[in-house]
Amino acid sequence: MSLIEFFDGVEPLGIIIFSSVILGLILVFVLIIYMSAISPLFAKRLDPILFNQRWFTVFELGFYNTWPFSLMKILYYVFFITFPKFSRRKRFKDIPTDLDIPLNMIVLSQICLILYFLTLIASITFAVTGFYSYFFYEAPANSIQPAP
Repeated sequence: MSLIEFFDGVEPLGIIIFSSVILGLILVFVLIIYMSAISPLFAKRLDPILFNQRWFTVFELGFYNTWPFSLMKILYYVFFITFPKFSRRKRFKDIPTDLDIPLNMIVLSQICLILYFLTLIASITFAVTGFYSYFFYEAPANSIQPAP
């Protein structure tokens, strides 16, 4: 069965909503697996520098070491590596600038950031089309006549 046969008779708005949901789910799973895979690499290199009591409370450090919230710790790593000037403006004001972050970590963090933005775009597409179809879309009248 091809996609053309699968979507035969479906409104274009329905195709967009269905596609954005499926794409969003796939991207979320890929993002979770990817972040879980790169987490040990980043934690080994950047935990002694970033996640200490100088910038975080003891509660926050424990909070970011449990599984679902350790994925949020990856956000800190990614933004710290890809946007170093921005991250040094807020919480990490006194951090040294010569950290010598390897090129592979920079590439991995940029890939992670791209996955974040793709997931965000799929989510916004689903939200906008879903909002539009729920409140403003009027489905065409059914053209199938009942049998006499």
